[in-house]
Amino acid sequence: MGGKVILLDGGMGQEIVNRGGKGGYGEWAAAALHEDPDLVRQIHADYIGAGAEVITTNTYGTTRARLRHVGIEDRLAELLRVAGRLAVQARDDCGEENVRIATSLPPLEASYASEFELSFEQTAAEFAELMDLLDPYVDIFLGETLSTTFEAKAFLGAAAGRGKPIWLSLTLDDHGSTALRGGESLSGAIADLGDALPDALLINCCTPDSITSALPVLRASSMPFGAYANGFVEIPESWDEAGGVAQLSTRRDLTPEVYSADVARWIAGGASIVGGCCEVGPAHIARLRQLIDESV
Repeated sequence: MGGKVILLDGGMGQEIVNRGGKGGYGEWAAAALHEDPDLVRQIHADYIGAGAEVITTNTYGTTRARLRHVGIEDRLAELLRVAGRLAVQARDDCGEENVRIATSLPPLEASYASEFELSFEQTAAEFAELMDLLDPYVDIFLGETLSTTFEAKAFLGAAAGRGKPIWLSLTLDDHGSTALRGGESLSGAIADLGDALPDALLINCCTPDSITSALPVLRASSMPFGAYANGFVEIPESWDEAGGVAQLSTRRDLTPEVYSADVARWIAGGASIVGGCCEVGPAHIARLRQLIDESV
């Protein structure tokens, strides 16, 4: 990566909600693909306009388990292709051919989970299915918000040998923790990956202070690393995926200026990929663009 800081986009699902979209389990993010695709395309375009160099497909919600919950599992392939096309269209419409597109490959059953119904082989196979469908549209395979090495290894195995960069993004407990939400330490999780290492290791969808606390561990990994925090107060211990994002409270103090100060600390600590997750929007990304450009 040559020392250059790469700027990701911000959150998609919450941006859809904030612009009038649905937030329930099985609908969050995914419903807009068939109900309001222009909204998805516009959000991608807004992030490109803000200066993002990598945009992420609107596919966090398009897994078999989530679509099955709302009775549209049979539309999986169709919705994934729509998501891929919308990202490409936004890039083309903006005339920014150098913008890269990353997959959003999420936890397949529930966010922040540590126990799964799917076996390891089934998990890897479902990740591979998503990758096969998104491959024509994307430049980077990004597995994000993963809480366990079980998920991480399944994702890495499915992504191996496809000829595209592989970025792994883990999520940590909030409020300064360096433990994965599944209970493993970040350092232990990295060691458990063995030789199947990603091209970049990221942390996402936790509070900024947890990312700051994790910087020494990320540096010690010797991998290119980065981070993109969410703007929630916290993910409560009582989190229930079926309850949707209505269970979460948004920080009102995480302005673009405040968030940029957090990101500046990560860059100073060696981060080479930064952006935003849920409740971090285009205004935040525009401020990060300014931050990065001023440091060159």
